[in-house]
Amino acid sequence: MDENIKWHNLIVLNEVAKKLEKNNFKVIVAEGAETARKKVLEIIDAKESVGIGGSMTIEELNIIEELRKRGQNIIRHTPGMPLDESLDIRRKALTSDVYVASPNAITKDGTLMLCDGVGNRVSAMIFGPKKVIAVAGINKIVSDESAGWCRIDEIAAPSNAKRLNLNNPCVAKGKCVECDLPSRICNIGVVLWKKPKQTEYYVVLVNENLGY
Repeated sequence: MDENIKWHNLIVLNEVAKKLEKNNFKVIVAEGAETARKKVLEIIDAKESVGIGGSMTIEELNIIEELRKRGQNIIRHTPGMPLDESLDIRRKALTSDVYVASPNAITKDGTLMLCDGVGNRVSAMIFGPKKVIAVAGINKIVSDESAGWCRIDEIAAPSNAKRLNLNNPCVAKGKCVECDLPSRICNIGVVLWKKPKQTEYYVVLVNENLGY
């Protein structure tokens, strides 16, 4: 990444961090993926169970492999699992000690925006786990909620539908077209204006493009 772009991104991330902190989130600004990975691992105690939400951001940071090396109790469903097994794991993740996932967008005034198909990731990022770690790259920073929903419709939803090999209209069109299919993945939309009460909540902002 160009050094001037890195400089500008850090200014943006630090301003967003101030807004998030005002909304009671604990915030870490990481200059790159390696730093972000280390910070996330520092937040998680080796004895804690860790629920993982479906997230390309978390995959790209190689956090899961590092947790495995530590012998961590990981609670994570994967595409292709039998439905009953997948749902059982998703429910168990709701009561994990720590939940690690990524929001779909973060507004410049410090709110997290989430969209989900089943609802397990959104649920866990609101209430259940004692500790939540939300990781987002610079590409997920948006000006306001309207821009956040546009980002979800035009980038996150179609990209995730493609990743999951779904034959949804958004895969063909490259943007949400308000389908009514059972395979629709944008059934739930949530905005966290403030930190959920009683949850220890970290937001890790990364000066790299990560995930969708």
